[in-house]
Amino acid sequence: MKFTVTLKEVQHISNLTVEVDLTKNKIICIAGKNSVGKTTLVRAIRNLSINNTFQETAAPYIFNRDSSITYSFDDGREPIVFSYSKFVNSIDTKQNIPSDIRGLITVELPIPHGERFNHFQRLAGMDEQLRARISVGDYNTPNDLIIFLNSIYGGNRFDSLKEILIGRELYYFIIKDDEQRYYIREDYLSSGEYFLINLYKQFRKRTKLIVVDEIDISLDASAQVKLVEMLRKYCHQYQVNILFTTHSLALIKTLLEEELYYAEAEELEVKIFQRSYNYIKSIMYGFKGWDRYILTEDVCLQDYIEYLVSNETCFYKFQVIYIGGATQVIDLKNRNIEMNYFGEQQHVLAVLDGDQVGKGYLSDIDNVVFLPFDNIEMEIFRAYNESPDFPFLKPIEFHGGSDPKRAKSLFKMLLRTQYDGRNITFGDIYSYLETRSEDGVRLFKNEILTFLNVPK
Repeated sequence: MKFTVTLKEVQHISNLTVEVDLTKNKIICIAGKNSVGKTTLVRAIRNLSINNTFQETAAPYIFNRDSSITYSFDDGREPIVFSYSKFVNSIDTKQNIPSDIRGLITVELPIPHGERFNHFQRLAGMDEQLRARISVGDYNTPNDLIIFLNSIYGGNRFDSLKEILIGRELYYFIIKDDEQRYYIREDYLSSGEYFLINLYKQFRKRTKLIVVDEIDISLDASAQVKLVEMLRKYCHQYQVNILFTTHSLALIKTLLEEELYYAEAEELEVKIFQRSYNYIKSIMYGFKGWDRYILTEDVCLQDYIEYLVSNETCFYKFQVIYIGGATQVIDLKNRNIEMNYFGEQQHVLAVLDGDQVGKGYLSDIDNVVFLPFDNIEMEIFRAYNESPDFPFLKPIEFHGGSDPKRAKSLFKMLLRTQYDGRNITFGDIYSYLETRSEDGVRLFKNEILTFLNVPK
């Protein structure tokens, strides 16, 4: 089932739509600059199950008579629409929201509105009951939670963690003295540990979509990285999805391409795109201390450019950045015109594979240079299959169904192959490429060096 939420005229957002396929059981990370609308989106999702979310957590007067939030499902049921009500000076709905829909999603907001902070208040009132149960040893050992916490923080300091079920709620504590029954309640642990325990509870409930705003708060960089590994495991194990926002580069770097999205405002409309780590790093944090920037498609092309200019004198300090995909390279280059991520536009060069020559999206784009081959891996693949003077030993075992996949596999296997009594290097491959198109490589190299030097 696909779940879609659409915001119109909410705070500074004229339009924002997010769709989540709840059958995927995956991580969805939304990164973005402050004030782009990430927390407003999280509040909107929470509002489906807790209808006074905005009255409790947001500033007044963020709505007007054109404001609405629509929740849609692709299972044939009628969309649920919250529209502006002058009686509450907020959004409201007259529709009945089924209990199965309310229970579909759980949302965790930052201090002081998150569910864990409400639970914190309940814990103080439960202490007497907890103490009585602990005194007679009436508790269990939550082995799965212990593994979860020890995996994230390392060591075995959570081995003494215990749990008690009171009513329908689980409460956790660490036994510090078996004889005296001295214990530390979960709310007396660090804020990061307490957050992770409450996150674990949400997975145990098998809520189909868990949403967390600013998941990195209270977690150090190491814990953030290890948390991502456990989230993937639990999404699969408990058949749930987790959507979270973050500003942490340490966390973002660990995510897979299909897990990472970027929210950006285009005037008053907010759009969320799937983006690569390097794209997000460039926009959110920028690069300092460089005179020139070369944006390119992948790490192989980045390495080749650096190889070509490695023994040349370049007046300007430069950085070669692989972005991931030709259209993303051009998109980032165009955004630099307005946002000035890399400085003046003439200081940014896009270098694309030769198979992009003549593409329509490149019309009227300046400062673009093309590789004299379709791409490096495919050129090596063609030479291996067609050229009688291919210098490296054959046969080489490689895999893949399509030619592009076989080309990538061949390139990797070449680097593990012996040549003249040693392993083949990138330099060997790149040097051979020059023989495939000497004039083309010479022109390509000169275009890059012209960009990196003061005009004569």
